Amino acid sequence: MGTEMNVAEEARALAVLLHPHPHFGGNRFHPFIEALFRRLPDIAVTAIRFDFSSAEPSVAREEVEASLNEGSTRWPHLPVALAGYSFGAGIAAGVDDERIAGWYLLAPPAAMLAAASIGPDPRPKGIVVPELDQFSPPAAVELVVTEWEAIRPNPQPKSRATPDCI
Repeated sequence: MGTEMNVAEEARALAVLLHPHPHFGGNRFHPFIEALFRRLPDIAVTAIRFDFSSAEPSVAREEVEASLNEGSTRWPHLPVALAGYSFGAGIAAGVDDERIAGWYLLAPPAAMLAAASIGPDPRPKGIVVPELDQFSPPAAVELVVTEWEAIRPNPQPKSRATPDCI
């Protein structure tokens, strides 16, 4: 699975980062995941990333659990954030492990959110959907998550280039 960690000095949290679909070029070096992996330790968040070995959701969720286990074993006192982009966001939405303090989902596929287990969970969820997302536009995602608990409020978009939050 090739797990990498970027350890923060005096870490206050742990983030497990999940990349886009592995069959469409997604890997742990995707620019969004790479940027988080490199910058999170600057704000006292230890980052963990790995490559999914399969695009099968059940296998991908097992790999997320393995990363959670590894991180939580090393840093049992740290709250854990699960952050994913596209396919990774859909996988994150299907992992409701008690060690997770919250989720950050960037451009999640609406179809994967429809089957997600975290909707009624009271822990915080940030869902960001680019205004012009060609696969799951904001309206499609909003229909799926309208009844979810603890979703970050929708800020006003600043421009068409600025991601719109649901």
